[in-house]
Amino acid sequence: MSMTASLHTLQLRVPFKIAHGTSDTRQVLRLQEGGHITEAPFVPYYAEDPAETLRLVSMPVLPPRLPRAAALAFNLLRHDIVCTAQGVPLRAMAAARLGEEGRVPPACHSLGIPDDLGVFEETVGRLARQFRVLKLKLGGGDLGLDIATVSVARMAAPEAALILDVNGGWDPVQAAPMIDKLAGYEPALIEQPIHHRHGMAGWENLRADLKASAPPIYADESAQSAADVAELAGYADGVNVKLLKCGGFDGAVAMIEAARAEGLGVLLGCMIESSLGTTAAAHLAPWADWIDLDGHLHVLNDDFDGLRFSGTGELCMPERPGIGAVPREGL
Repeated sequence: MSMTASLHTLQLRVPFKIAHGTSDTRQVLRLQEGGHITEAPFVPYYAEDPAETLRLVSMPVLPPRLPRAAALAFNLLRHDIVCTAQGVPLRAMAAARLGEEGRVPPACHSLGIPDDLGVFEETVGRLARQFRVLKLKLGGGDLGLDIATVSVARMAAPEAALILDVNGGWDPVQAAPMIDKLAGYEPALIEQPIHHRHGMAGWENLRADLKASAPPIYADESAQSAADVAELAGYADGVNVKLLKCGGFDGAVAMIEAARAEGLGVLLGCMIESSLGTTAAAHLAPWADWIDLDGHLHVLNDDFDGLRFSGTGELCMPERPGIGAVPREGL
């Protein structure tokens, strides 16, 4: 069977603002071979050209080194074909290396940096009725807004676990004082407070400046692969594992293995992508401490049916082999 490649534009329900910028659309690469379809997202800060990526994967002979999105799509396609033939879900590939499945953590819903705190408060209160974990995007350049965002969210959702995701938006001089101020709101963890361009020296300095009582600090952009995990041990308390960052399902498994070996926590994340992409990532949920797999909930034209969340925010996976997500009828 011949493989086909295409680009698909995802329309966001509302513009999504993080420290890296604001998006109202995202593009994904899709590969299809027979009944097998996989997806990989493009994100602005990796600066991969979707059109160029499509040209490369459509060549008669693939180049020896593929762009990040293409590598992920091919990796998932291979695994989906094998798992479907064996009649097992994708997570069976992880169990062989990670061992027995653990309890799946409660699902998380992310909120972009707010423009209107009144609307934000209402949204937080509504989401907290279903999701026990909320991720708040910070780091847009206004430290006062960051503090107000967390304060409003804590008042609107007093029982929710709050993940504060800075996306590297705080200056190293600002980071430790901001963490100290926000600790009073009892966040579950704070993610990537400083930009990854500061390297390990930035993490060493941050850890030296933090109080012993600081909330757990997780690395995201600074942890691109399993090799980065060992370097971060002793400075970060955990790492965010995403399929796109490490180029495939196997790379994500390797990151989880490395995090376990170093005694670090695991936050399993995703990008803004359809249910096809988030369902693939969700097969690693039984080996994570936290999960952030709501990228598809921000998409207006999600054309796949896969993972779902219960009324109490529990992850519900499809009972199909391979990735398990299928195209929605009529879309």
